[in-house]
Amino acid sequence: MSGYNGSQNQYAEPHRPLGTTDPYAAPLEAPASSTPPASTPGGRVVSCILALVVGAVFGAVGTVAHQSTLNLGDTRIPLGLPLALVGVLALLLGFRLLLRDRLVVFLAAVGIVAVIALFSVPSPGGAVLIPQGLAGIIWTIGPVLIATVVVAWPRLPERITPPGTPPAEA
Repeated sequence: MSGYNGSQNQYAEPHRPLGTTDPYAAPLEAPASSTPPASTPGGRVVSCILALVVGAVFGAVGTVAHQSTLNLGDTRIPLGLPLALVGVLALLLGFRLLLRDRLVVFLAAVGIVAVIALFSVPSPGGAVLIPQGLAGIIWTIGPVLIATVVVAWPRLPERITPPGTPPAEA
């Protein structure tokens, strides 16, 4: 019982304020599993082709749906245009965050914009899927602006967490 009070250990590491590190500790490095695996050239080509096709499908569905409205009495609420723009944003942002490849996002945007451009010109029968109203103008310009911001956004640095730290604390 000589000098032992039960709550302190003389060999324990001293407490430091939150956010400070031990100046003598080795610098923390990102775990090897946090870096994305290097893609093969064939896998990148397949990703690019699929992104172009998926972008074209999103452009076609958004073009058809952008004029949808919800009628509540005498009020018409545009429902298709906001949903189509959110869909384009979700697609491009999802590709950018998951694949971290600007080329895939760019090709998905090319697919979207190409289908919008194709559907905005009159067909041989005279039908136009994107009329010259406010919704048509927003649908023609909106995906281009969204794609420009998503493709041009700088790559965010990865957060470095100490080994063994649960993701919730990081």
